[in-house]
Amino acid sequence: MKPVPKSIISDFRHGILLTLLALFIVIFFWSSLERFEYGLYDLGSRLRVKPTNAPVCIVTIDDRSIDALGPWPWPRSYIGFMIDLLESYEAKVIGLNIIYSDKDLNRGLKEIINIINTIENNPQYSEKNIGMIVLLAALKDAEKRLDNDAILADSIASSKKVVLPLLFHLGNSKNNAEINYPDYLLANSLFPFPHNNSIIAGKISVPIDIFAQEAQRLGHVNILADNDGIVRRETLFLTYQERIHASFALQLSLSYLNLDLGDLVFGKNVAFGQKSIPLIKQNKMLISFKSDFPRYSFVDVINKKIAANAFQNKIVIIAPTAAGVGEYVDTPVASALPSVNIITNIIDNILNNDYITRPEWAFALELMVIFFFGLYIALVVPRLKAVVSGFISCFLILIWLIGGLYLMVTYGYWIRAVYPALVLLIGYIVIMSKRYKITPKVDAG
Repeated sequence: MKPVPKSIISDFRHGILLTLLALFIVIFFWSSLERFEYGLYDLGSRLRVKPTNAPVCIVTIDDRSIDALGPWPWPRSYIGFMIDLLESYEAKVIGLNIIYSDKDLNRGLKEIINIINTIENNPQYSEKNIGMIVLLAALKDAEKRLDNDAILADSIASSKKVVLPLLFHLGNSKNNAEINYPDYLLANSLFPFPHNNSIIAGKISVPIDIFAQEAQRLGHVNILADNDGIVRRETLFLTYQERIHASFALQLSLSYLNLDLGDLVFGKNVAFGQKSIPLIKQNKMLISFKSDFPRYSFVDVINKKIAANAFQNKIVIIAPTAAGVGEYVDTPVASALPSVNIITNIIDNILNNDYITRPEWAFALELMVIFFFGLYIALVVPRLKAVVSGFISCFLILIWLIGGLYLMVTYGYWIRAVYPALVLLIGYIVIMSKRYKITPKVDAG
């Protein structure tokens, strides 16, 4: 029997070592190479974008509205009037993406209240004549008209459709003592489900009581970017004081579907009604981005330049987008995207059951391809001419990467295609370097 050449045995060893090295990198050095993987992921996200057909739209507090109605922050009565108007237009759910965590500071209102208290508590005015009664009535009417918090609270209460935001500050609280949850937080949270691995929050900012008590639902608006500053995922749940809180977008979606947090069934996915959201690490979901969400300027809606049917039976989100007022984030499909668009994209995904997922077989497929490329490096590349092996290697890498993109764009399956491709690329370079390092010694003989 003809002995196996030592060079082939050596190349085979190199191939096996490269394969094991790739596995080691996948397991332990994902964070160092994730930018390459995310580059392919982001390309797939951009190719996957299509116009939305979800029943959701945005009323934007934009630069034009601020120019027309005055500098921000506006009197809260403006927001109350918008809620009343959207209610008359038969919006199904109204999301107010503004956290009013402090009472309105209206000095004029404070002075009127002081005058009323002075009149009512001063003995000189204990016997009120008709003039004093008229004055008190006028002052109390002015008090009512100037109490912007009361006006907005009345609008929220009358609508019974308003979802308000919560903002969590992440990390464990220094004070781990249990707090007394107000009823509105209890009603908008759940005991942790089995194997809950949601991100933990240490503090919370909530709307003032008169708003929170009248809101239909409350949901968090925390948007967390990946290590490279790009937002690709939605944090569906956060854990706070041993209770979990759903996101603003999920609460809006549940409200539209006439479902509650109690309807959620947790497992590998979170299911409710006919919907099922695929979960990834830390109870997040990957966002499948869409385009062409209807946007209407606040001032145009207030001036009734937008037809009522634009809002009928829809989720309508009121959100600031003006420069210096709104929050902007970077995404795979656009830089400096208003954060409210993250919310609308998530709602679209939930209502249309359209997600990017990591299928259960993805990791197995990646391992199989890594081993296949490892064997190709060990057994095939050394036996081919450099030009031929280079062409075949480039072809295999290209086909594999295109296949990964195809699965994502067509089916929403995210396959980590870069790592197997790196095995082949690095392996080819090593084998070729070894070949041309040895060749001059052979020629010299």
